[in-house]
Amino acid sequence: MDGQAGGRGEGEGEDEVNAGRWLNRTTAGVSLASLFSDVSHELGTAVLPGVLLSIGAGPAAVGIVEGMADGLSSVAKLWGGVLTDRVSRRKPLASVGYLVTAVGMATIGLCTQAWQVLLCRVAAWIGRGSRSAPRDFLMTQAVPAEVRGKAFGMERAGDALGAVIGPLVALALLSLGLAPQQIMIGSLLPGLLAFLAIVVLVKERPGPAATPSATIRASLAGTGAPFRRYLGGILLFGCGDFSRTLLILYAIQHVSGSLFSLTGASLAIALYVVHNAVSALVAFPLGAIGDRVGHKAVIVSGYALAAATTAGFAFVPAAPLNLAVLFVASGVAIACEEVAEKAYAVDLLPRATRGTGLGLLAAVNGIGDMISSALVGVLWAAFPASPAIGFLGAAGLQLAGTVVVSLQTSGPVGAERDPAIESGV
Repeated sequence: MDGQAGGRGEGEGEDEVNAGRWLNRTTAGVSLASLFSDVSHELGTAVLPGVLLSIGAGPAAVGIVEGMADGLSSVAKLWGGVLTDRVSRRKPLASVGYLVTAVGMATIGLCTQAWQVLLCRVAAWIGRGSRSAPRDFLMTQAVPAEVRGKAFGMERAGDALGAVIGPLVALALLSLGLAPQQIMIGSLLPGLLAFLAIVVLVKERPGPAATPSATIRASLAGTGAPFRRYLGGILLFGCGDFSRTLLILYAIQHVSGSLFSLTGASLAIALYVVHNAVSALVAFPLGAIGDRVGHKAVIVSGYALAAATTAGFAFVPAAPLNLAVLFVASGVAIACEEVAEKAYAVDLLPRATRGTGLGLLAAVNGIGDMISSALVGVLWAAFPASPAIGFLGAAGLQLAGTVVVSLQTSGPVGAERDPAIESGV
């Protein structure tokens, strides 16, 4: 079955990793870190426009800040992946990344100029990007291959739950009269809890660096042809997998707000919360399904659902109940993507370049996000009376990526036994 290349032998060991054991201190610590960090991130993101407006910055500043932050985050993800393969301990890399993200976001609340916000946001997103690969590497070490989907499913569920809690807390604090700057500073608390979850709970048994002297080019080449073909499908799909912020904008512009007496803006936010809640609920079951039927099957199913959902936004009338169904489908699709993409990537990667590969996967996803959101946004602006054109273009790219990944065959490298897991890290 796809996604089972590692076999049971890869998970042999004792102490932190036992056969079939997916819940332990490390997986719990990483999952809690994702939960608290996303609460912090969503708190800050929800009030960032308000902070910028209060210091005299407009939509252009928002676009510049978010664009530069996302771009540098993608570079940091690749850098973090390469570094993960060159050091003997990955826990410090992950923990420092969480700390930098928390402090960078909270410091925005003290800024009085747009350029200061830009520096803080970029610093936060560099920390966010650089922690991705070492965190995923720690998760990979902590569980045997046959339950890897459950571990990543729990981590993604924590992340998605944080994406539900964060906006709701932000709305509650705003209703109590707190200023956006105060809420931004307050986002430091859950960010510090994420940092402490890694420091206190995650266990790591240091070992020799996987590629202590390899060049970056050699590390990238060492990820193997099967993995690089897989990345091609990921990138193709990602070029159509636009930001959910555009779905929120679509809901605001096309719904009068007749459902439960909500205004258009409130309904859009409610739909986004439902989207994240659904993603949180299905993430773990999808990970468990991937362990049984193969992670590639979950990816392909999720990609196909995403393409159908995007096409649905083009063809289905924008009634509240129709949008609710589409937002729920989108939540399921993104859970499939986030849970299974990394688990299947690990199956394809040699152990010596797993960190580099995971970092490259995160970077490619980031590049796809930037391209897709720009593509849909440009088409939407060019044809304002028919946003369906942008959605159909995105759906076509998503479908093409689905086909490429469905034709992917597992390489022999995923069957390599991981000494770190066998020693019981």
